[in-house]
Amino acid sequence: MKSDMGASVGVGGLIVGISMLVVFSMAYQAITLQIDSGLDRIEQADQPMPTFVLNDAEIWEGAVVSLTITAAGSGYTDGTLKSATNTGGFTGTYTVDGSGAIVSVVITSHGNYSAAPSIDIVCSTACASNDGLGDITAALGDVVYANMTNTGSVTISHDDIWLFVDGLDATRFSSVYTSTISSENWYSGESLRLVWLDASVTGFERLSLTAGARSSSIELV
Repeated sequence: MKSDMGASVGVGGLIVGISMLVVFSMAYQAITLQIDSGLDRIEQADQPMPTFVLNDAEIWEGAVVSLTITAAGSGYTDGTLKSATNTGGFTGTYTVDGSGAIVSVVITSHGNYSAAPSIDIVCSTACASNDGLGDITAALGDVVYANMTNTGSVTISHDDIWLFVDGLDATRFSSVYTSTISSENWYSGESLRLVWLDASVTGFERLSLTAGARSSSIELV
């Protein structure tokens, strides 16, 4: 009889002991999770937020966004391009091959027009007497120009920056920005010049720049 009672007490004590171990284990896990969560919040609080500002932004709705060599001609030397009326702000350059045929063109200033301008080919030296019979045509589109400055201490990856027009059509900054120094980061104190070609934002009023929880907006003029 006493043996049975002793066994029952022993089993009961074992069950109580196991239950207490389970409780202690659960309490330990809960405390550990709270500590980890608290440490994460402290670490996040120690990390400065990105800070930046859009200094200005404008849209040109009749900018020259592309050039097509419709006739390469011959007898040219490398030279420059301009609008036939020499107005509107467009400029460009071209290069030629061994026969003097135009093989590539580059826009150096997009200008702004109500209709696509005729393009004049200006040789750096005298062209062939027949003027080479080259021909280049222009196509118009929207171009957004914006200047922005990283005013904080955080280096921001271009891939982490997003552009919005009137809060719509999110566009990754790195997909439309060309770095002049072949960098993929926006450094503290650095100012960037955005030339967003063929942006298709006619009729929109505001440009916004967002990175993380920060955003800066400015009116398009």
